[in-house]
Amino acid sequence: MSIAVQPAHQRFGYGTALLKWVIDFFRKSGASQLEVGTGTFGYQLAFYQKHGFRVSSIDHNFFVKNYAEPIFEGGIQLFDMLRLTLRYPGNVT
Repeated sequence: MSIAVQPAHQRFGYGTALLKWVIDFFRKSGASQLEVGTGTFGYQLAFYQKHGFRVSSIDHNFFVKNYAEPIFEGGIQLFDMLRLTLRYPGNVT
């Protein structure tokens, strides 16, 4: 699934509230970890890292293979997707 906040509503804590809800929901559901995917640079990467996610793999050429039009972030084309994982305490994997 995807979560996003409209640009006009960013920097008001809505994204943090959404992400914390998701993290807590799956923690209470017994999940051992969460995985997200994002571009290789930009505020999204820092956002997830700030909430405990760590880079676990790279999906090379993801944005080129899966989107008909090129995607640009800050004037730079996205090619690869970083996969980030948040492991809940007690996870031994």
